[in-house]
Amino acid sequence: MSDRVQRMLDHSEIRDVLARYARGIDRGDGELLKTCYHADAIEEHAGNYEGNAHEYIDQAIPRVMKMGAMQHLLGSSYIDIDGDTAYVETNLWTFVRFSDEGKEVDTFTGGRLMDRFERRDGEWRIAHRWTILDWNRDTPSAEGWCLGLFDFTQKGARLGRKGKKDPSYERF
Repeated sequence: MSDRVQRMLDHSEIRDVLARYARGIDRGDGELLKTCYHADAIEEHAGNYEGNAHEYIDQAIPRVMKMGAMQHLLGSSYIDIDGDTAYVETNLWTFVRFSDEGKEVDTFTGGRLMDRFERRDGEWRIAHRWTILDWNRDTPSAEGWCLGLFDFTQKGARLGRKGKKDPSYERF
């Protein structure tokens, strides 16, 4: 296989891992998240955790399941491949709804995922991750669903959920 084709495949496989991560964290799917990391991977999560990534997932999922709506949006990724190691910087924007003393607060955060991927047994996974935070905005929630345009009591109106009850786990 040509070097250019292999490079394209490597980039695609790395982006697939990143997409699985975003889906896994937003849906609270620990099993899916663990497929993104090697078993001995290190997670350094913005000063809140440093240690084994799988153990982090086991601790984080119960908290994620109690949080409100959550969405991780991946931006551009800079991927620098050196043999079976890739250094990857991915822009990230997150939205999370928290409850603070009975009030809903929406928090928007911009940052980057700094990953060292390793290809082991032909498969790319994260070996070490730093989460870098660049900016944040907390604001009271003011959800109105476009001034009432969307009504979730109507047939076909689907609202996202955590876990396997999310509509994305259904097939049509």
